Amino acid sequence: MKKHILIAVIIAALANICTAQQLKDKVYFDEDWNVISDASKASYYRLYNANDKSTGLKPYKDFYINGILQGEGYYSRVEINNGLPEFTEEGEQKNYYENGQLSELWYKKNGKIDGKHTSYDSTGCVKQFLNYKNGVLDGKQVRYWQKNMVNVEDFFKNGILQNEVYYLTDGSKRSEYTLINRYENVFTANHTFYYIDEDDSPLSKVSDDLVFFLDPNVWEYPFQLSNFLMMMELGAERTIKLRNGKHQEFDRQERIVKDGNYTNGDKSGKWTYYLYSQKCYYIEDYDDDSSPKYYTLDHKPFSGPLTVTQSDGAEIFFNIKNGIRCGKYTVNHYDNNGKLYVKYFGNLDENGQIDGYAHSEIEVDGKWQTSDFSNYKHGFKHGESREIQGDSIIFCTYNNDLLEGSYEIRKVHSFKDFVKEKDSLRDLIIVGSFKNDNPHGTFEWRDNEGRITTKGYYTNGSQSGIWNHFYYDENMYGIVDHDKNVPDRFYTLDGKPFTGKHIQSFEKEEDDDPDTFEMTIKNSYVQEVKYIDSSTGKVLKINKYKDGILVE
Repeated sequence: MKKHILIAVIIAALANICTAQQLKDKVYFDEDWNVISDASKASYYRLYNANDKSTGLKPYKDFYINGILQGEGYYSRVEINNGLPEFTEEGEQKNYYENGQLSELWYKKNGKIDGKHTSYDSTGCVKQFLNYKNGVLDGKQVRYWQKNMVNVEDFFKNGILQNEVYYLTDGSKRSEYTLINRYENVFTANHTFYYIDEDDSPLSKVSDDLVFFLDPNVWEYPFQLSNFLMMMELGAERTIKLRNGKHQEFDRQERIVKDGNYTNGDKSGKWTYYLYSQKCYYIEDYDDDSSPKYYTLDHKPFSGPLTVTQSDGAEIFFNIKNGIRCGKYTVNHYDNNGKLYVKYFGNLDENGQIDGYAHSEIEVDGKWQTSDFSNYKHGFKHGESREIQGDSIIFCTYNNDLLEGSYEIRKVHSFKDFVKEKDSLRDLIIVGSFKNDNPHGTFEWRDNEGRITTKGYYTNGSQSGIWNHFYYDENMYGIVDHDKNVPDRFYTLDGKPFTGKHIQSFEKEEDDDPDTFEMTIKNSYVQEVKYIDSSTGKVLKINKYKDGILVE
């Protein structure tokens, strides 16, 4: 027995020696398998017989740069391009790990992959198999989590993905993509995603029609939809995802909870929302401003109280009469710990539109007190309003949803300030007035010390007349006349012509744009303006003036 084994080893060794003697010519490759002439930069090399002029298939062997066999196969011809050989590989091709284990097995026809391409892990288990036809993916493709456990299953036709399914470790579907149609580089596909919780069990299901706009030059596999989503999540450029078409969401029992359509990323038409726990559903028309209509599950107009929990955890309590929301409503908002921190109260008219006094309350020193409020008239703001925006409060008046009359913005310093009345608040920031939703009349801006920084007049939304801009740190102010074509003028705070420098910064729009300008002023008139990039200190432009008038 040992004798036979020894003979077999000797025969194999002789075969390798003969092959090595035949494959004596060498060509080098970089890490991306590009042919290179500089051996010091090579990651692989190939041995072949450059003098083999036969018309049949000719063998080659590839090696890691350390001399370990990396692959082997056949080629039909070699062409010299810029002094370097290019191989047309043909027939069976193999790649190996450095431990000698087979890593890939595939077939080529006229230099293109044609047939099954199988990949293995370092223990010999199949990782994936792909099917190609004339160099493009065609047919069924499968990737595995581990041995015999499918992770992803694709179906391609002429290089374009038709269907893709992702599976969980228990074999159930996690998500699925199905191509609907394609026009040039615009793809529409349905995306169904089965939401998963921490235990890999379905919570609900979402089904969308998506539109992909793409540049095929950006993608290694430009028509594989899963790659689109992955790259977009990573911030890939020149690719836009829009919901366009049917959208559905399902609960654990596979019941539809949302059903509607998107148009270019926005909800459109009629959407249906199911509230199974309260035995009803409602229809909202996003092309119509009318109130949603509520129905029982057997499609009759619904009447009675309803509680709706929104996706952010807020609870809405209201009443329905003959399918229309009406009467008083309450909205409760909770923090991450489940503590109630804001309550909203209002009233709906017979058409489901907000009507009358509406307000919110916050808890201060153990008591719930009004923070902001508005008055409404059949769905439109109408009357006095106090609105919170960030750390400011706006006091204003509306007329049929348009700003009308006095307008003030005041800064607040503490949580308690939000419940104080207008006269007791400090730090007036802006005071003015509106007419028909446009600034109209005198406006003033003030700093934290209550000093006026800008004062001027609006006429139907446009600046008009004399505007004053005060710069207290420089002990001067500027005058701009929006009605007359006269130069801007600058004076000291006690009314004398100003001479000196004035520096002002503003928001940078582009990286190479100026964000600071430096004025040189003499006897109240601008003589020079330097436009500066503050990040580099570089002067990007200089304008010269004579007595405030730009010199061409």
